[in-house]
Amino acid sequence: MTRHSRNSTANAVYTYHEKQKDSSTGGYGTTQMRLSKDAIKEFDCCNLTLQPCIDPVVTKDGYLFDKQAILEYIVHQKKLNARKMREYQKQLERKQQEIDEQNANDEQKKLNKFLEKEATYSVNQSVKTLLSSKHQDQTLSSFLTTPKSLLLSSIPPTPKSTRISTNDDNHDETPATTTSSSSSNLSNMAGNQATQLPSFWIPSLTPAAKKAELKKPDQHVYCPISGKPITMKDLLDVKFKLANNVDPKKRPLVAVRDRYVCAVTGDLLGNSVPCAVLRTSGYVVTMDCINRLIKLDMIDPITGDKLTDDDIIPMQRGGTGYSGSGVQLDAKLPTPAMQ
Repeated sequence: MTRHSRNSTANAVYTYHEKQKDSSTGGYGTTQMRLSKDAIKEFDCCNLTLQPCIDPVVTKDGYLFDKQAILEYIVHQKKLNARKMREYQKQLERKQQEIDEQNANDEQKKLNKFLEKEATYSVNQSVKTLLSSKHQDQTLSSFLTTPKSLLLSSIPPTPKSTRISTNDDNHDETPATTTSSSSSNLSNMAGNQATQLPSFWIPSLTPAAKKAELKKPDQHVYCPISGKPITMKDLLDVKFKLANNVDPKKRPLVAVRDRYVCAVTGDLLGNSVPCAVLRTSGYVVTMDCINRLIKLDMIDPITGDKLTDDDIIPMQRGGTGYSGSGVQLDAKLPTPAMQ
């Protein structure tokens, strides 16, 4: 763009280079990095501990775990599910208690309404009886024209506990004085309220907020990698064949790069070599061995047992550092962005 072009003043004040520089130094924007081979898990390492497996087991989806690590994970998830179920049962009990209290209140309201009607009916009957006994010589029209005060004066006064108030004498009654027990304390630090102060800036802690309703928890334990249900009986013991020059007593396995070989052909195993586990024997062989040798007669070459397609479990191997391996090698961390 030349200096005298039409849109020469339309360039951004905050340039792209400045944005990239501020993002790297200030932490704004999505942080993205391509992983190298050193940041990729080896094929024989546990998906939880990221260390070479001591007692390896594999799931039916091909994910490798250390037996102790995956059993501790399953036990922990079961305890967590049991605790969630206890909280859910307490919520159901509270709901049932609220329903029972509401039904009891409704029944009490109906009973009070019936008693009020019954009391009004009994008073009317007593008034009629009294009028009929004292004014037998008067006609019905005289009662209709008699002032209300005369009719009330003819009725004997009722005890204070059973006196019925009318609209005319409401102005004579004085309001009851409020006692110290009925008056509410305005201080939020009185009694046990000091330890239960609400946070008015958090919606879930306001006085009018209700507890979040819990849903019925799922009792299944899911694989931490695949997200599918997993049980202890689904775990299959895995056997790796050590290379000829590898001795775990002299040198730790984590320090050896090429430590395992195929149980049939003797080829080295690694992230760049697709491999699978035979369910009948538990040994790890290469997929090339399966396609060229084992699938011809579908017999386990180690134990001699008959194999099916479900007995061959392809292992989920790690990446190689190359984009052609099919493994996602880009790591992204979303962070606040400057607009």
